[in-house]
Amino acid sequence: MFNLHEQLLKLQEDEVEINSDFTFDGIDTTIAKRALNGIIDKLVVNGQNVNDADTFGTLQCFARDLPAIEPKMVARGLDMLVAGFDNDVKSVHTVLSTPGHDPTQHAESLDRYAFLFQWIIERGESVVSQFRTAAGTVEKARGRKRRGGVSVASATGSGATIAEVVPGWKDKVADLYSVLQQLLQLPLGRIWNSVPERDTFIGVFTRIAHKTMENPAYVRDSDFQHVMFDVLCLWLQSFNGLYGLVTMITQNLQHYEHLCESMAALVQMAYDKYEGTQLADEVLRDIAAKSFSSTHDKAGPKNAARFLIKLSQLAPRALLRQMGLLIRHLDSEAHIMRSAMVDVVGHLTLYLASQEEQTDIVKNQIGEYFDIIEQRFMDSHFLVRAKVLQVC
Repeated sequence: MFNLHEQLLKLQEDEVEINSDFTFDGIDTTIAKRALNGIIDKLVVNGQNVNDADTFGTLQCFARDLPAIEPKMVARGLDMLVAGFDNDVKSVHTVLSTPGHDPTQHAESLDRYAFLFQWIIERGESVVSQFRTAAGTVEKARGRKRRGGVSVASATGSGATIAEVVPGWKDKVADLYSVLQQLLQLPLGRIWNSVPERDTFIGVFTRIAHKTMENPAYVRDSDFQHVMFDVLCLWLQSFNGLYGLVTMITQNLQHYEHLCESMAALVQMAYDKYEGTQLADEVLRDIAAKSFSSTHDKAGPKNAARFLIKLSQLAPRALLRQMGLLIRHLDSEAHIMRSAMVDVVGHLTLYLASQEEQTDIVKNQIGEYFDIIEQRFMDSHFLVRAKVLQVC
C-alpha cells in the first residue's frame, strides 16, 4: 500500500526506493521513447494503471533522471502524467455518482500521481537554480552529453528557466491545476479515509504552487495565475486552508518583489468569488502589526506598500474593514509606507465617492480621509508630499 506521507519524507531525505533498474540517463533516445510510449498506452486506457509496479517504477526513474533527459521527452512525460491524472479524476467523478462503487479505491492512484508531480515539477524547477548557482563550474560548462540531444540540465545551464527549455512545460502545469480544480470540487471525504490523508494530498499541490510562483514567468501569465489561484481559493474555502494560505501570502510578500501585486489579486479573488473575507482580514492585520524601517529593511516596506496600493484598487471594501489598524502606517518610519497609505486613502476616497448611496456615514468618512491627506502636506519627506499632490 502506497503511503504518500511516508514517501514524501523519503523524497525529502533523498531515500526513495525505486523497484526498477531502468535509467533514462545516457540511454538511446529510441529506447527512452519506447519506454514512455508503453506507459502512455497504459495510462490512456486506465489512469489507475499508475499503481502497476513496473509502470510506477519507470515513472520514478523518469523523475529521478529528469536533468539528464531531453526537453522534448520531458514535455512528453509530463503531458502523459497529466493525461493519466485527468483520466483518473474523470473515473473518480463517475464512481462518486454511481451507487454501489467504492471511491476509496482511487485514493492510492491519486496519491501516486501527487508524489510524481511533486518530484518532477520541483526537480525541474530546482535544476535551474542548481545550474545558476554553479556558474563557472566544469559541470555547467560542458553539461551532460547523451545520445540523441541536449539534456534539460545542459539547456538550463545557460540561465534559461525550465519553462523556456521544455516545450509546453508551463501550459502542462496549468492543465494539471485545471484538472485539480475539478477534483477539489468533489466530495474528497469519500475518497480518503481520514482528513490527514486528504490534506497530505492537497498539500503537495499547494507546495508546487508556492514553488512555481517563485518564477516571475508564471505569474506574468494571467491565465496560469488564474487557474492556480482558483485552486488555492478552493483550498481556502473547502479544506481549512486559511492559515496555510495566509502564511504563503505573507512569506511571498516578504521575499518576492514580483509577487506583491499577484498576492493582491489572489486576496481579491478570494474576497469576491470565494467569500474569503477572513483571508483578507488576516493578511491585512499581519501587515498592520508590522513595523517598517527604510534603513534596515528596504524590501519589506516596498513590497507591503505595493500590495496595499494594488489591493486598494482591486478590493477597496476589504481594505476599508481594516483601515482602523492600517492607518498607523501613516506615521511609519519608512517613508515608502507613508506614501503608500496616502495612495490607499486616495483610492478609498474615490471608491466611497462613487457609491450611489451617499449616507451621512459615507460622507463623514470621505471628509476624514480628505483631512488625513491634507495633513500629509506637512510630511518630512518630499516624496510623501509629492504623493499628496498627485492624489489631490
